[in-house]
Amino acid sequence: MRLLQLRYFVEVASTENISSSARKLRVAQPSLSKTLKQLEQELGVTLFIRNGHSLKLSSQGTVFSKQVNQVLNQLDAAVNAVKTISSASNNAVTLRFETSSPMIPTLIQTIKAQVPGVTVNLVQHGLENNRLEHYDFEFSTHPISGNTNKLLTDEEIYVAVSSHSKLSKREHLTPDDLLNENLILSEKSPLRTYLESYLLDHNFKTVVPKFVTSDRDTFHGLIAQDIGYGFVPERSWLTVDLSAISLHKLYPDSPHRKIYLSFQPSMDLNPVHVKAERAIEAYFEEL
Repeated sequence: MRLLQLRYFVEVASTENISSSARKLRVAQPSLSKTLKQLEQELGVTLFIRNGHSLKLSSQGTVFSKQVNQVLNQLDAAVNAVKTISSASNNAVTLRFETSSPMIPTLIQTIKAQVPGVTVNLVQHGLENNRLEHYDFEFSTHPISGNTNKLLTDEEIYVAVSSHSKLSKREHLTPDDLLNENLILSEKSPLRTYLESYLLDHNFKTVVPKFVTSDRDTFHGLIAQDIGYGFVPERSWLTVDLSAISLHKLYPDSPHRKIYLSFQPSMDLNPVHVKAERAIEAYFEEL
């Protein structure tokens, strides 16, 4: 039994007229009659009482018509529901970040402004997240195997000290200048891991922060009050309040980090994702 047979049956059952049903279905009358006969043979019942060119539903046909109509209506509703979900999905972009970042709100604003009607969803790395959770674009500090990886920025990382700190008066800072100063770091993150490695490679025997916080306001406040020094990326933290803080380059070997936009190659097939990709690249170009 085929779906086409059922749809043909329901149409003829509603009109009880082969000619008008054939015109509406845009099929030849003989073909339509043959399809109905095949359906009756498969079921082993007579669905229509035939009297010359006229048709009338049999008692079996009446029961079958009601049941088939319900099934086809449910099927059509399921198809429409799937299409609605698919349409919404095609207009959605899911962004995945390794960790929180002050650039996230303005980045989302940029995407929405340049891709009208898009819905932006967020996924963040961490032990509480499913590593297989769906995402369209990932912002990563390293290329991801199997994905297309585009370098968005290669940014220098500055030392942030209080404007009242003795370090703020130095024209140049080196890692050695930081050896006996209090260090403020974020919670565990790719940036913190990189900075710890950098310091250990530059004469630090151990890296034990005085205070740990991933809250930007707390980070700013502690440094502004000269509790310790921290590190601020050159571009991606531009929205952080830096009043009462001075930024300094480290010489001669300043730390840098790269940020990649990573996504599956098939993403190029979706126009909404292509526009979102361009908006993301434009955002980083203007940083």
